[in-house]
Amino acid sequence: MAKQNWATNINFHDAQTLHPKSIDELAEVVSNSEKIRARGSAHCFNTIADTRHTAVILDAMPSELEIHPETKTATINAGMNYAVVSEFLHARGWALHNLASLPHISIGGAVATGSHGSGIKNGALHTAIKSVNLMGPDGTIRTLTRGVDSQFYASVVALGLPGIATSFEVDIQPTFEIFQTVYGNMPVKTFGENIVEVLSGAYNVSYFTTWAGEKVGDVWFKSKTPTPDTYFGTPARTEKAHPIFGVDPTASTEQFGVAGPWHLRLPHFRIDANPSAGNELQSEFFVPSERAAEAFAAVEKISHNFGEKLLVTEIRSIAADDHWMSPANGRETVCIHFTWKNDYEVPYLVSLIEDALLPFGFRAHLGKVFNIDGDYLRTVYPKFDDFRDYVRTCDPTGKFQNEFTSALLEL
Repeated sequence: MAKQNWATNINFHDAQTLHPKSIDELAEVVSNSEKIRARGSAHCFNTIADTRHTAVILDAMPSELEIHPETKTATINAGMNYAVVSEFLHARGWALHNLASLPHISIGGAVATGSHGSGIKNGALHTAIKSVNLMGPDGTIRTLTRGVDSQFYASVVALGLPGIATSFEVDIQPTFEIFQTVYGNMPVKTFGENIVEVLSGAYNVSYFTTWAGEKVGDVWFKSKTPTPDTYFGTPARTEKAHPIFGVDPTASTEQFGVAGPWHLRLPHFRIDANPSAGNELQSEFFVPSERAAEAFAAVEKISHNFGEKLLVTEIRSIAADDHWMSPANGRETVCIHFTWKNDYEVPYLVSLIEDALLPFGFRAHLGKVFNIDGDYLRTVYPKFDDFRDYVRTCDPTGKFQNEFTSALLEL
């Protein structure tokens, strides 16, 4: 049986799949391969992680977890996942600033595609990275450091193209607690008219809706201080919630305003549970926060088309950053995320959303379902051509490319 991605909608076509156990072994594989593609936890929904040549997965590499208290940084292996790293840091009194909805994803794969978590003042996951070690096509490693190397911001959110990230130095902070409460049935109208204010009300805030029926949704409110009984007139739920309405909430993180460690509250899903729906598709679009209310209204206008194909829409936010290919490059951003049933109609529904969001200069999550091409990316990423040139300089023969990246970036 063919190996598949996390969502089971993509069959991988690797000629061989390798799990090197050391840097030397990885270097030998890389230097001797004509084409090679690094793959993380395969939490992707298109062919970005596929290859017809050699796939390399870093999950068997020696654990590299070292805390540097004097600089408030930690060194971590790119093949490790956020769950393992988070538990290690917290046990020693430290924390990362943010986590994605599920903690099961690999560090290298997550930052390569700009995975982000939430919080209008919180940068995406990649903004914690202070330096990256990249293995080039000849198997040698170079280190790029924030504030030192001009090409650092082209080397992290980079789709695995300038080289294979082997490890990172990341910013850490003292561990902290989060109170999580879910407010149930906030009207879509209330949220849409106050979108930035609602998303700004706590350390990390999400809004979930299906756009159907009475047009209401749930606010997942993650705060460093005790949570209020109501939020924008919406009462706290008295029964545990799951992001996808009607699904057993056992896998969800603790709610009801009970304080807990950051790594057990910032994700929506528990470390020890299977996340989300599983057999699903996802797409996500990013708009400037100052246009978020208009963009939300534009999606609502076409939401009657989604019907039973949509499991849920989640709205989140991210602080602006400087990474060339980051969805939040240069602008405070609101993210409109869609979790779909695994259905052939989804690309068509995504095209309707893209058309509706076109006036707002949307960016798409490049690891999820989208229809835009390189010509469009050039219009919304100011450094698009600079990034292409950088990739060609790092990898002149296209060793790290696959069909997906070559077509998208016109390489």
